This record gives sequence, structure tokens and C-alpha cells, in this order.
Amino acid sequence: MKKEDTVKLISSDGFEFIVDKEAAMVSQTIRNMLTSPGSFAERQHGEVTFPEISTTILEKICQYFYWHLEFA
Repeated sequence: MKKEDTVKLISSDGFEFIVDKEAAMVSQTIRNMLTSPGSFAERQHGEVTFPEISTTILEKICQYFYWHLEFA
């Protein structure tokens, strides 16, 4: 899998989740950060930091992204 096919999601604790870009795009907020015109740092680096979301919550969010892709 190519680096541009993945997104790195970083929790407030500094834990990094590497997820498929397609899965991350389930979130409209992440989709906007990664596809909007302009110079969002998230778009340039393929990383999104969530300073207020703990590792355990972000893990559940990532699980939901994949669940949504499979069953929605």
C-alpha cells in the first residue's frame, strides 16, 4: 500500500493510527481537511492530530470507520 493511500491519525497521547484513506474519509471533517483546496498541513502531510481525543476513543473511531465501509 502506498503512503498516499493511508492517513496517520494521532491521538492526544501521541499514539499514531495508520488507516486507509478511504476509511478515514468516512468522517466529513477528515475528508474536508484532506481534500479542501488550500494549504491545510493535514493535506500536505497526510496526518491529522486530535489534541482532545484519547487513544482509546480514537481507536474506537478507527474501528467505526472500517465497520462503516463494510456494512453501511
